[in-house]
Amino acid sequence: MDSQIFTENGRYLMFAFDHRESFKKFINSEDPDKVTEEEAFTQKRLLIDSVKDKFSGILIDPEYGLKAYQSLDVNKPYLLPIEKSGSVPVNGEKTNVLERNANDIKNMGASGVKILIYFNPDLDTARQQLNTSKQALEDSHNNSLPFFLEIVTYDMGDETRVLRSIQNFLDNHIVPDVFKIEFPGSDYLCQRVTSVLGATPWIMLTRAANYALFKEQLKIACENGCRGFLAGRSLWQEYFDTNDATQRLVFLDITLPSRFDEIRDIVLNS
Repeated sequence: MDSQIFTENGRYLMFAFDHRESFKKFINSEDPDKVTEEEAFTQKRLLIDSVKDKFSGILIDPEYGLKAYQSLDVNKPYLLPIEKSGSVPVNGEKTNVLERNANDIKNMGASGVKILIYFNPDLDTARQQLNTSKQALEDSHNNSLPFFLEIVTYDMGDETRVLRSIQNFLDNHIVPDVFKIEFPGSDYLCQRVTSVLGATPWIMLTRAANYALFKEQLKIACENGCRGFLAGRSLWQEYFDTNDATQRLVFLDITLPSRFDEIRDIVLNS
């Protein structure tokens, strides 16, 4: 499937904003259950509106992010998640469960499908996670939708964990249209990921790293084959550090757009 609809000048400059239950924790860390859908909608709308002219595509949630996005005057493609929010524990290990199918996602107007997979190739649940990914990939392609595979490694201490995880998917003939991955670890490991993937593009996730760290990692990655980003919390998480209305306006009007401009420039000039 062709994922180029999500690019600008062949680069993925994407905003990751499909956070669901975790987003409510940002709004009210002490009692997230008290956060209403209207509150979540309002905050998502404000943050999306801040950078709506800067991203080439967006990943949003179907619960309140989609409604917020559709309420704005934006005509850019969006991804929707196919997996249930969070992970399901199996014998102390993390697994992911499909919540909807690709046809549902297509009917909601999305131009592509995303899945997040917690992965450790050394654990018993690795096979289950691979099977879930393969099912979602085949479903997406059967519905003519490009498939973005986000791999989040865990409980792995070795520096090659990202590369090893990718290799597991490739060895099992699971090749998405775009790999969304953590920083591979170094310039050399970025080169190895690029070499292993060949024509398949890879882009970076932020995994809540602070913005300064993510920006530096993105520079290294893009100098060694990375094709862009699907950036989330590293860009906007400090917005919720204050309840001061003026400070929040400054963040929306200046800080967040400036950050997006900076990482856009890194990718487009690499």
